[in-house]
Amino acid sequence: MSALFKIRLLLFFLAVGFAVTAVSIHFTFNKNQILELDAKTIETNLHKKEVFVKRFLNNKVNFNSLRTIHNNPQVAAGLIKDFRDKRSIYLHTYYNNQLVFWGANRIAPATDAGLKDGSNRIKTQNGWYEAIKKSSGSFSVVCIIPIKAEYPFQNKYLKNTFAPDLIKENNLEVADLDDIRVYNIKNSDGQFIISVKLKSSVTNSFYSKLELLMFMLAALLITIFVNYLCVLLASKSYIKSAIAIFFSYFLGIKLLSLQFPVLDTYFNISIFDPRHFSGGYFLRSLGDFVLSTVLVSWFLCFVYSYRFKIQLSNKPVSKTAGGIIFVLLGLIIYLIANQQSDVFYNLVTKSNINFDLTNILYLDSYSWVGILLMFIGAFNLYLVLEILLAIGKTLPLTNPHRLRIFIAGLMLIIIMQIVFHDYSLYILLFSTIVFIRGWEFYTNNERYKFLSFLFVVLLFAIIASIKLSSFQFLKEREQRKIIAYKLESADDPNAVLLFFSLEQEIRKDDAITDYFKQPQVDNVALRSKLQKLYFEGYLARYDFEVFTYKNGQQETSKDIASIDLFKNLVLAGSIKVSENFYRINNTFGFQHYFAILPIKDGDLQVGTLIITLKSKTFKDPGSVPEILVDSKMNADKDLDNYSFAFYLNDRLLNQNGTYIYNLVNNDFKGKDKNFVFIEKNGYNHLIYKPNYKKVIVVSLPVTTWIMKLASVSFLFLVMTGLSALIIVIHQIWTILHDDTFRLQQNKWTYLVSRNRILYRTRIQASLVAGIIFTLLIVGLITYISISKQFRQQLEDDVVKKVNQINNGLEKNKMFNQGSLADNEEALHAFADINATDLNLFDVQGKLVFTTQNKIYEYGFLEPRMNAFAYIYMSRYQRSEFLNVEQVGRMEFIAAYKPVRNSRNETIAYLGLPYFSNESDYDQRIGQYLNTLINVYALVLVVIVLFAIFLANQITYPLTLVGKSLSEIKIDGKNEPIEWKSNDEIGSLIKEYNHMIIALEESAKKLARSERESAWREMAKQVAHEIKNPLTPLKLGVQLLEKSWKENDVNFNRKFEKFSKSFIEQIESLSLIASEFSNFAKLPDTPFESINLVDMIEKSMEAFQSVGPDIQFTYPKKEIFVNGSKDHLLRIFNNLIKNAIEAIPESREKIIGINLSLSSGNVIINVSDNGKGIPEELREKIFNPNFTTKSSGTGLGLAFVKQAVENMLGSIHFETEPGRGTTFHIILPLA
Repeated sequence: MSALFKIRLLLFFLAVGFAVTAVSIHFTFNKNQILELDAKTIETNLHKKEVFVKRFLNNKVNFNSLRTIHNNPQVAAGLIKDFRDKRSIYLHTYYNNQLVFWGANRIAPATDAGLKDGSNRIKTQNGWYEAIKKSSGSFSVVCIIPIKAEYPFQNKYLKNTFAPDLIKENNLEVADLDDIRVYNIKNSDGQFIISVKLKSSVTNSFYSKLELLMFMLAALLITIFVNYLCVLLASKSYIKSAIAIFFSYFLGIKLLSLQFPVLDTYFNISIFDPRHFSGGYFLRSLGDFVLSTVLVSWFLCFVYSYRFKIQLSNKPVSKTAGGIIFVLLGLIIYLIANQQSDVFYNLVTKSNINFDLTNILYLDSYSWVGILLMFIGAFNLYLVLEILLAIGKTLPLTNPHRLRIFIAGLMLIIIMQIVFHDYSLYILLFSTIVFIRGWEFYTNNERYKFLSFLFVVLLFAIIASIKLSSFQFLKEREQRKIIAYKLESADDPNAVLLFFSLEQEIRKDDAITDYFKQPQVDNVALRSKLQKLYFEGYLARYDFEVFTYKNGQQETSKDIASIDLFKNLVLAGSIKVSENFYRINNTFGFQHYFAILPIKDGDLQVGTLIITLKSKTFKDPGSVPEILVDSKMNADKDLDNYSFAFYLNDRLLNQNGTYIYNLVNNDFKGKDKNFVFIEKNGYNHLIYKPNYKKVIVVSLPVTTWIMKLASVSFLFLVMTGLSALIIVIHQIWTILHDDTFRLQQNKWTYLVSRNRILYRTRIQASLVAGIIFTLLIVGLITYISISKQFRQQLEDDVVKKVNQINNGLEKNKMFNQGSLADNEEALHAFADINATDLNLFDVQGKLVFTTQNKIYEYGFLEPRMNAFAYIYMSRYQRSEFLNVEQVGRMEFIAAYKPVRNSRNETIAYLGLPYFSNESDYDQRIGQYLNTLINVYALVLVVIVLFAIFLANQITYPLTLVGKSLSEIKIDGKNEPIEWKSNDEIGSLIKEYNHMIIALEESAKKLARSERESAWREMAKQVAHEIKNPLTPLKLGVQLLEKSWKENDVNFNRKFEKFSKSFIEQIESLSLIASEFSNFAKLPDTPFESINLVDMIEKSMEAFQSVGPDIQFTYPKKEIFVNGSKDHLLRIFNNLIKNAIEAIPESREKIIGINLSLSSGNVIINVSDNGKGIPEELREKIFNPNFTTKSSGTGLGLAFVKQAVENMLGSIHFETEPGRGTTFHIILPLA
């Protein structure tokens, strides 16, 4: 058992160990242990914070320094950074139970009267906290530690999770009183703080992560072990069986993953969530897609590594059959390419993944996974192409035949596509890739040129861009149809969702009940209150009116609307959308709701409140920060990029977006109940007519060539980078699997590997790599610089705007009289005029006014200034201050200015929060980044062309010298190279010209010397060979002479005996003379067309009497070669005779002769089961006069080699000591 097999077997047992560990974890650790583990993690981290706070407060110096911290801005700023920003601890100080300094405005109780010294639990609107209080007289310090956030709703900025510095996982939630399986978290003193329980679905615990890791490692190691077994099987020439086993293994894994989707159902990994992507049974999710792609890639890489050893049949294939098979190979690559296209069509159209490459910064992790899958799909397609090209090379076809079949097939496909109106550039571009790779494969010894590589990558990028654009266009059309249906509908699901809670809150509002108890209802004040409390945020996009009626249906408002009017609307068919809200039917281009709300004092109804809501024009939707939008509400982001209009009786009713629609509909003539798409004025318009009176138009800008170029550029850069990464990984893998590689010799191995690349290619690659590296550095620096400039510009815009508003406020009468006036309408007017949000704080930092009341009403922030901002404005007396603030997980910039009265006294602080700064910043940076990529891609193409041109110019002299060197003939005339420049290359060429002159002289001397040496050697051999039979002849003559002189009575018998011996020796001399004569006449023998099979069979007949088992296999057809019958017969006689003599007498003599056809040649393999050829004799085996036998001329194999080469063929051998030798002869067909 080899060491390598032991290592692989160890991997298998290790995989089994991982699998057993995973199963043990699954059945050993239950939910109670997970609850305890996570809860103790929270408890331990909470104790660490408590210890820090107590140690800090128990230090007298620290505690006393806090007494004056509100007047010491430097210490206050440092403490906020240390406590709030670094440790997430909010420190506040109090005098006489009143807040004087706050370290954060997420939670800052106005009084600490309800808190005892030591640990306290606090529950607010935005979460759970632990407060640690220490008092000294009237002074006290409260440090608040966040435990868990709990918001009234959630979105990407608001998450109801435990503090991340307490625990990262999100498996726990606060327990209710009736929960049984809970864990009580206590403080470091053992006092109860909070009870926690497990969520209904626990997927992110430490044990589940460990279990998943064990399963993944087990699957990986088992796959590596199976891969090794298949490699072992393939090394024994069972390649097809190895491929079949590996394919079955991967298919089994895929079927198991479909039958038992534990990655989704048990581990609940988000990438396996079908809500992101679902492409049918085999591709249920994006995770399934990734798994399938990895399995296919691994399998194809395995097949690719054995592509040159795959034989379709053990028997030779005829030209006709080869042509048919080549057509089938082309059909296979065509079908696989279309299948890949269909798969990625599903990926784009059946997913919610963003593939918009015009703004790269908006691509999320799923987008990058999708792009990576596209690249791997192209890579897999390339592997299939390489495999099929290698199989096609084994077919008996010439390159012109292959080219004709390729062109005919391509023309047939194009004609079919034109006939069926399904023509696409995809097939033409992919066929170009096939042509380029096929041409290099069959004519350039399967090697890639650098230019071809980049061009193929560019073609793949163009294909991916075209396909992605077309798929997105189809997907967008369907989405636009849905938008048209949505616009036709007069319903607003988001508003309806809010109505359910809204009607309950209004009816329970005691202040509203008190309004109806008053003798006279103040409708203006009531409307202002309702707007402030209930109709901001999302509902700000509606104009609303309020009608109040006391009991007895007495109208109390000045409007003439009667309550019966609304009741009649209900009877007329208005649709009830909640308990008290209704939607009016037959509205077009807007939504119209009304509510009939009974107002009760206990069980007594004191009046009726009627609210009407009519959607504003789309031009004025109202400003709603994303943080105030519940994730349950469907965002209208799908409308952001569109323009749309409503026409009623061909008159413009309403419009939205950047496209300017005409007041009279003369452009958009659709069909009833049908969708019509047209292009006009750079926009693609969807026209939908619900009926003959109504028209809805949804418009989208047409994708420009610049945007398409951005997509191609981006994909080209990504594919080039990933391709380079694969090449590097392949090189490292090759080096590590080289038996000669040693870690201490890695530099030499690298140099050897690098020298396999052409010098020209190295120059090109070096130039391109160097310039790309430079461009990346310049681009990175430019990107960072521009990013800072964009951010600075945003900040400058905010500061400029806050200055404008501040100047307006200070000039207003309500501020220049000496005190802060409370005039919300005027402040709202300022905000609306400047299209921004405003906050106004008094000099104590308390909130006076805000345009976003919900942020404070929901408890996201305390109604106070940001701690840093207040320190810099009130203590450092800054004239303006720009601060980065946070609400939940949303960061934004806020600008502050002091508001002064006519006496130059600060009476308030104006704050301008810019909630959309990050989205604006991302949009600007995205546009710049796309432009940068476009420019860099074009520069890269120019650089590549320049590098190729420059490398060709640099290496042209070397190519010229190399070509001349390759054409040097020792026995012929060599032409010198002409070079005019007197440079380094000129010196090289001059030396070359001198060299060929000297070479010509040396060749003459060498030829003369070799001839003399050869004749000397030949004379020695002839003398030696002749001497052998002459010696017995001389002895025989001497014996006969003696017998004759002595009158020997047996003289006649002896004479007859010696005569026979003399004749044998003379025949030996004649044979020797014939051998040397034939060897000398080899080049002069005329050739003719000869049936090779007949010649081999004649040679076999000559050895039938010797008795070896000669097994002859050949194609069932005639095979003709150009040669000499006598020479061919002698070739096979020599080879068979040598094979017989190489087999020991104790072994059955088995000789195999096999004929096969390949690319216009016939391959003849003559094998034996003899002793093999020793290592030290292999180099001399074809030398003249060399022999391993005690007798013979040594010209047998020398004659064979010379005769084969004269027929424009080649011969080589493979041998294994103790097992036999195989001679391989390749001859061109006649």
